[in-house]
Amino acid sequence: MAFISFALTKEEFLSGQKTVTRRKWKASHYAMWQRFWDEGKFVHDAWDKVPFAGGKKIGQFELTCRPYHEYLFDMPKDDLIHEGGMVDTLEEFYDLIGAHPNEQVVVIRFKKVESTPSNIACIGLAKSVAS
Repeated sequence: MAFISFALTKEEFLSGQKTVTRRKWKASHYAMWQRFWDEGKFVHDAWDKVPFAGGKKIGQFELTCRPYHEYLFDMPKDDLIHEGGMVDTLEEFYDLIGAHPNEQVVVIRFKKVESTPSNIACIGLAKSVAS
């Protein structure tokens, strides 16, 4: 299981509003995330910042499609909401992430994994019945 840091969008992730992230990753890191998808490893950890900087796990997310490359100028305007809704225009988004529209980024689409007490209770019950 891998992780993604949502340092700038922690609240948006926690609320479930953020369902996509765009990253400037090296080819090897991008390939690793594609391999996770290909191997059926869809659920990963969300952190508030990277662990070596004192980050904490804030939840989990499930990939909803295979990670892919996209030029920022091809980003759908609707994705501003799915990115967390922090800005109103694509130009503001480019500034927010410090990227030029001609840059190619990795797109990770996901949904937040909800962990509710009823799910936990069912898991515990299933374990005790199986024993």
